[in-house]
Amino acid sequence: MNIVYEVPNTKEYLELRIAAGLGAKDEAIVEKSLNHSLFAVILRGDDSELLGMGRIIGDGAWFYQIVDIVIAPSYQSQGFDDIIMQELTNYLNHNVAHGAEVILMADVPKVSFYQKFGFEFTYPNSISLCKKI
Repeated sequence: MNIVYEVPNTKEYLELRIAAGLGAKDEAIVEKSLNHSLFAVILRGDDSELLGMGRIIGDGAWFYQIVDIVIAPSYQSQGFDDIIMQELTNYLNHNVAHGAEVILMADVPKVSFYQKFGFEFTYPNSISLCKKI
C-alpha cells in the first residue's frame, strides 16, 4: 500500500464511490470538486489500484471540512480509514492557523471513529444544519 498526496482522477473517484455504495455523481461536477481540494490523500495498491481516499476542502484560512473518506469495500476494516484520517490530521496540524474550525459530517455508526481524532459534538453550543440544492 502506498500513500499518495493527490486527488484521484474523476473516473476512479466515481468507481470508488459506487463500489462503496455512495452512488454516482455528475462527472463535470466531480472534476470541478476534486480540482478545488485543498489537500487530498489516497491509498494505492502496488498495482496502482485506488484503495481509499480522503480530502480537505475550505477557504484555506479559517474554515475547513473533511470530506470523502471512502475505502474500497474489499479493503474496509483493515485500518485504512485510520491512515487516511491521520494523514489529514497531520496536514491540518502543520498547515492551518490556530483556532481554525474543521468540521465533518459523519454517519452515526462512525462517530466514535472520528472522536478518536479529536472531533466532538458541537451540541449544545451549536448545531449543524444542511440543505441540499
